[in-house]
Formats: sequence, C-alpha cells, structure tokens
Amino acid sequence: MIDIGILVEAVEAVGARGRPTASLHLDASAGIVIGVDFGFRSLRVILATVDHAVLDSEERVLYPAYGSDDGFDAAREMIDQLLRQRSIGWEQIVGLGIAIGGPVDEASNSVILESLLQPWPGNLLEIAASHFPCPVYLGNDSRLSCYSEMLWGAGRGYSSFIYMKLHSGIGGCLVLNRKIVTGATGAAGELGHMVVESPGNICRCGSRGCLETVVGVPAILATLASPYPEGLTWSDTVARLARGESAVVRAFDDAYRSVGRAAGSLANIFNPEAIILGGALSRAREGVALSVEESFARHTLPANAGVTVQVGSLGRDAAALGAVGLVLTHGIA
Repeated sequence: MIDIGILVEAVEAVGARGRPTASLHLDASAGIVIGVDFGFRSLRVILATVDHAVLDSEERVLYPAYGSDDGFDAAREMIDQLLRQRSIGWEQIVGLGIAIGGPVDEASNSVILESLLQPWPGNLLEIAASHFPCPVYLGNDSRLSCYSEMLWGAGRGYSSFIYMKLHSGIGGCLVLNRKIVTGATGAAGELGHMVVESPGNICRCGSRGCLETVVGVPAILATLASPYPEGLTWSDTVARLARGESAVVRAFDDAYRSVGRAAGSLANIFNPEAIILGGALSRAREGVALSVEESFARHTLPANAGVTVQVGSLGRDAAALGAVGLVLTHGIA
C-alpha cells in the first residue's frame, strides 16, 4: 500500500540507543472524499482528504419537506462550487457519502417509515447515481455521527457507549465493543420514539409522548409559542437562551431533564461507559452535559454511577464526517 501511494510511513526520531519507530498513515494526496449531510431543512457538504482532514465546507438552508431530487441537485451545485474553488476535478474524488435523517433499509437502500422523513421514496443510491459521477454510499445521519465520534471524536476512548442526536428529530446509536448495533433491518437507534410522557402529545410516528415531542427543535419552538406569540426561529431562541430569558431557559431545562431520564433508562438496559450527545440541542448552551447528567443520575441504577455524559467533539461536521468515514470503509484504491 505504501508502494501504490495509499499509505505513507512516518519515522519518529529516537535517542542514540533506540531503534526508530514508524507509524503508517493514509496519504492525504491519495484522493478527496465528499461528505453530505441532509438535515430536516438544511444541507451540509464537506470536502476532506482521505485522512479525514476537512478542506472546505458549506451549509445551505432548504425548505421543509424537500424531495430527494431537489436535495441532490442542491448538493451537486454546492459540491461543484467547492471543487471549482479548490481546482479539484471529479476524477480526484474517491467517493461520496450521504447522511440522511431517517432509518435506511440496507437491502433496498430506501427510507424505512417514510412518514418520519421527507418524501424520499425509492432506491436512493440509484437516484444519487444520476446526480454524482463517483461512487456513492448511504447511511443514517445519527449512526454516521456516532461513527465519526467513535473514530475521531469523543467516543475514541470508549468500548461501549450510547450516542444521542438531539436535533429536529431525535436519533441515536448504540456501540457495543466498538461495533455499531444496526438491528435486524438497519433501523436500530430511533431513540426519539421512546415514550417518555403519558399520554403526551401525538408524535409524527403516530404514537403519543415520544421523546421527540418534548425534546426536538420543533417541540421546543412549539412550547415557546405561548410566551412568544410572534414566533421564534431557532437562532433567535438560542440567542434568548444566552440572554437568560426565563421562559426559554425553562423550556431547555425541561428538555435536558427529559433527555437525562431517557438516557438513564437506556443505561439501565445496556450499561454503557458513556452517553455522548450531539445535534443542535447539545450545542445550544454551556453546561449541557451537566444538565443531562443531573437528571440521568436520578433515573439510573447504581451500577451506572460511573457512566460519563459528555457532548460530542465534532460539532456540526459530525454526520458529514461520518459519511466520509463510510466511504473510506469501502476502500480508496
């Protein structure tokens, strides 16, 4: 692999009596990988080298319930622009990974439970192939966020942990012995549809009292509709949170308590080493991990007293970086 330019050898200097040691790294010049993260109403694209160093990124707001063709068209436009700016041709692209906000059937490459996502029917890899002139790979955004945190972020030091993505929807992923649990059909990790309130509000899945109905971004905005009848955007809400406005602080405190309660239940079942938080709510203010940990401690067994609660370290790039990692698992030759 060194001879064909995929790996490079770095020899470390040692003292006079020692033998030099060498470490192997992916050669950054071996190609470029694209990561695409489709959110509820946003799209994020990153360009990275094969050693996962981010070269450039762009984010764009899309309209709610956009379809796959519109999403792929927007992604292609953004990618073409980034490639032009970097004087990179498509022939240099090793592959493109796609993270989407819904469970994916691994046999058909289609979205499971389409009501939980945008209208994206059919085999998404076949549709994507008509938009991008390179190998394309597909995965769930929460799982790919977890994957990147496991490889390069907050999950590197843990053998078993639970990842919770707190965003427009609530997703998650379970890692046991450094392996991601996918489930029988690839749909494992839909933590947002744990029932945490009874009877609770009706969820878009058709159930009542799901975690998503009290914690997701739309749920928080709906909670604040009464004290702020003029309506709030998410960025305005976060700004008011930073200013300490009482109603907004209470809404977030309640949300983090619900996350802690749900995390406690999950820990009682799986006994992980850590709970790692991602998504917009994990970044909304300082001290999120502590807020969740306080509630977590009240709802878990003594056997889980040593479980660490922390915010992921990769921020907004987590899912797109996970999509880059997905490409790399298929090889770069």
